[in-house]
Amino acid sequence: MTTPAITVGYGPSGAGKSVDALLSAPCALYLTAAPGGLSAWVRLTGVKPREEQVASIDHAIKVLRQNPDARTVVLDDFSILAERSHLSLDSSGKKGWDVWKALQKSVLRLRENCIERNITLIMNAHEAPPKTNDDGTFTLGGPKMPSKAMSTALPHIANLVLRCEHDSFAQPPAWTGSYVCNPSDGRWLTKDRYCVIGKKAPMNLREILMRAAESGHDVSVPTRAPGLEWLDAAAEGVAKGLASGQIANPTEAASVLTHHCRGKDPRHIRWAWRDGCARHALRSADDLFAMFQPNTPAATGAAAG
Repeated sequence: MTTPAITVGYGPSGAGKSVDALLSAPCALYLTAAPGGLSAWVRLTGVKPREEQVASIDHAIKVLRQNPDARTVVLDDFSILAERSHLSLDSSGKKGWDVWKALQKSVLRLRENCIERNITLIMNAHEAPPKTNDDGTFTLGGPKMPSKAMSTALPHIANLVLRCEHDSFAQPPAWTGSYVCNPSDGRWLTKDRYCVIGKKAPMNLREILMRAAESGHDVSVPTRAPGLEWLDAAAEGVAKGLASGQIANPTEAASVLTHHCRGKDPRHIRWAWRDGCARHALRSADDLFAMFQPNTPAATGAAAG
């Protein structure tokens, strides 16, 4: 049996977190804290998400228990949900530490419920930037939560903690998002337990989990929408064409795919193109091991020394 992924993606509003979730997990149960956040599906995918609005983390757990068939769950936006949970626990602001402990426990219960039921959990959050506090201490940037302690504790429950960043990633400008993951960067909280991303990856969570599975992890990968299973074969064709050189670049890949998929919904052709380009980029990433490649100046110098 594959194991579920627990992921956190955070970034500024409008960075593309919700769009990536819609494209990466179209069959997920979406638990939303505010209306309107998933409206991009109409133009981008044509696949209507299964959505329920929740008022707190404990409410989200209750809804999970009422949906035993759910295999992937997206919390969008987790920052808002945590804030609403905090207010529901203490509207007066006088209970202090007891409230923080209760909130932390509710997050842990959410994680345990997902692990127990083999549910992949995708949490999208706003970004809290790095800052120097009034007392001179430094707080890393990370997911925006009601407290600093909760922000720094959140990565401990996750397999992936990824920061969204606007970046072309050597693709046509239609897709301008990247996930940044560099645990050695002392400014931001990030994490990659699967060791497949390097410092930067395409903003495509499904393909990141696909790469983790290819690399030997028994991780669950969100399923395609019914009737769109062909997207994987089309994406694989793009990835292999780019890797072999038969397709020169992503722009040419779009033309080739459009030709081979005549009659298909243009939104779905674009979807396959996006995934194929990301799949190729993830397979080609070598910055994790670049220092140890033979015949490089660094490696030759180290051997000589």
